[in-house]
Amino acid sequence: MFFKRRSNTGPDAQPDEDAHLLEQAKIDPACFGLLYERYFQRIYYYCLRRLSSPEEAEDVTSLVFTRAWAGIEGYRGGSVAAWFFQIAHNTVANHLRGKRPQLSLEGTGTGDWGDSLADPEEAVLERLVQHEKHKQVAELIAALPPEQRELLALSIAGGLTAKEVGQVLGKSEGAVWMAFHRIVKKLKAEYQRQMAEENQQ
Repeated sequence: MFFKRRSNTGPDAQPDEDAHLLEQAKIDPACFGLLYERYFQRIYYYCLRRLSSPEEAEDVTSLVFTRAWAGIEGYRGGSVAAWFFQIAHNTVANHLRGKRPQLSLEGTGTGDWGDSLADPEEAVLERLVQHEKHKQVAELIAALPPEQRELLALSIAGGLTAKEVGQVLGKSEGAVWMAFHRIVKKLKAEYQRQMAEENQQ
């Protein structure tokens, strides 16, 4: 599945422990350091997908954690991941204000993406993400409206669940799923259209 479905166990699924650490961090800064180590990479990858360079992403990531620490008293429970990414979302948006939004597309996949067109929707988008180095696929994602690119960045780079993405974007979990399926259908249809046009040339 494209969105992660987490339980309360395992190294990547510790919402209760994270919430406890964040509450303890209000008293003991060392606890915030543990959360910093746990979330730094995810926040950085999210920033990298939204910004134009690794250096810019590093600077904004540092600012995200600075703001999180400064605003720690504002945490009132709930998903710690969503709380961090809400701060990241706002920080990146402020950084991009006055600039054209961008989405860095540093994928790692290889091979022929066209073979995936018969896959289920979630698999189609996962395969698309794996092969986003391809100029054509990168252009399709970059052409999406900003909110749709943001949804992809939060779910792909941030690794958030649909519920957590909804908390960041102010939408219900169901609305996020519906938006996700619309994005998949749109990308798939446009990719197929472009392939058909190329085959006719």
